[in-house]
Amino acid sequence: MIKGVLVSEGYAIGKILKINDIKIDYRKKSILDPIQEIKLFKHAIHLSKQQLNSLKDETRKRLGDETSHIFDAHMMMAEDPEFIQSVEKIIQDEVCNLSYAIKMVVDHFVDLFMKIDDDYLKERSKDIVDVSQRIIKNALGLPIVDYATIDHEVIVVAKDIKPSEAAQMNPKFVLGFITEEGGKTSHSAIIARLLGIPAIVGAKDILSLVTTGQEIIMDAVKGEIKLSIDRDMKQHYLRLIDILRQQKMEFMQYKGKHSSTLDHHKFELSANIVSSRDIEHVMQFDADGIGLFRTEFMFLDRMAMPSEEEQFIEYKKVLEAMAPKPVVIRTLDIGGDKHVPYLHLEKEDNPFLGNRAIRLCFQEIEIFKTQLRALLRASAFGNLKIMFPMIATKEEFLKAKKIVIEVQQELEKSGIIVKPYELGIMVEIPSAALSADSIASVVDFFSIGTNDLIQYTFAADRMKESLEYLYQPFNPALLKLIKMVADAAKRHQIWAGVCGEMASDLLAGPLLIGLGIHELSMTPASILKMRAVFLKLNYEDLKQLASNVLELESEEQVIHLLKQKIQQ
Repeated sequence: MIKGVLVSEGYAIGKILKINDIKIDYRKKSILDPIQEIKLFKHAIHLSKQQLNSLKDETRKRLGDETSHIFDAHMMMAEDPEFIQSVEKIIQDEVCNLSYAIKMVVDHFVDLFMKIDDDYLKERSKDIVDVSQRIIKNALGLPIVDYATIDHEVIVVAKDIKPSEAAQMNPKFVLGFITEEGGKTSHSAIIARLLGIPAIVGAKDILSLVTTGQEIIMDAVKGEIKLSIDRDMKQHYLRLIDILRQQKMEFMQYKGKHSSTLDHHKFELSANIVSSRDIEHVMQFDADGIGLFRTEFMFLDRMAMPSEEEQFIEYKKVLEAMAPKPVVIRTLDIGGDKHVPYLHLEKEDNPFLGNRAIRLCFQEIEIFKTQLRALLRASAFGNLKIMFPMIATKEEFLKAKKIVIEVQQELEKSGIIVKPYELGIMVEIPSAALSADSIASVVDFFSIGTNDLIQYTFAADRMKESLEYLYQPFNPALLKLIKMVADAAKRHQIWAGVCGEMASDLLAGPLLIGLGIHELSMTPASILKMRAVFLKLNYEDLKQLASNVLELESEEQVIHLLKQKIQQ
């Protein structure tokens, strides 16, 4: 058995698809027939282009245009005449194998790009390497795995999985995934939860312990991977899978019901999304609104910024589909662990404390205004609430608001109608929580991003596995910050939500409402389960429980009390 970090709950029994970086032999070898080697090269290019086209089409169908753009740069490289002619020349002149010739040309291009003081071109070097490896693997008959084209049931095991790769996975065929690296709040983990794919990360050395085709059991409830399984164990987990399936069906009875406690205290259970494609899940699980639309995924894994029109269409789709329910759209939250090559960001020693989110938007003002124009144009189609991330001070919010008003005035002068909207902040920096009373006087709402608030409160990088023990959502210090925000919102008659992963937790959700929170935003699949929990609880009891919890000294004590009072 191997232990890992549970990031998306569920069970899976299936055969492993092990994603290994196959070692390619680039050594120079003499060949007998350069003409035949060039034919092999051209066939490999043709096959690679077919794969890239198919992959782009499949991704567009399932996940939309913006995600499919990640393959554009690869296609450009595969068709680049200078690249092709250079490889052919080396094969002919040196009478050598194509893998060596490709490596020589790629190394030359990469070296040129890395010497240019331009982050965009430096990033292009990665595309060159990726495409060259695809071509060589096709020429040598080595396996290539494209997640979007997996068409049979597997459990994926890999060193790590990029967000763009996780987004390509079809839950019908990818029963679960396990990685050696990663953390609870990585973007791949967020997408896994959204898609409902069981996922375990941080499973040390699993790649050296498993083989493709080996049947395993994923217990993504306990965070365990069973490598040696027998008939009795398999039957046990088949029953657990069946029970989980029945529970999901039973939760559907709460569809159409109000989100409230047993004594009729109402609040909202909203959904977190990364694109308009997720609306299907939101509708399926009867969300009261969208509490967090992470717009940055529209900007990632592409070679150019999405246009105003492209953004407008995306926001309009979500607002129209949800109207009249509220939709909280977070402005661009880039920086830290999210790199965008076309923004030419400087490398920072500590990016999580650097130029990111609203700070970056102030610096890249035209990118910020483009997004704001798209958002304000879309306001006519639904109940829009714009949220600024990484706000540390009241002055930062007022600066952002001033820019919004300027953009609104420009639009209205050109005859574009802007409907009423709200402006709020994501509370994820302790200074914002501590000054919540002052900030509440100028904002329309608060939404607490617990993932980063925990990170900054405990000064522990949430992506660093060795500091996982400091990810403490139930620590009284953090709960007191949340209470400050909720109390400030109440005094100023605005609403306060929680949109971090803490909102999905069945112990944390009732505690947050008891602390005075008005809205919980979570993975769509968690909504009906959370609604069912609340319908067995009294609000007055939750308020008393929250008051008692704030008197405790450790996370362990808090969890123990919550389990006593909520998991009865």
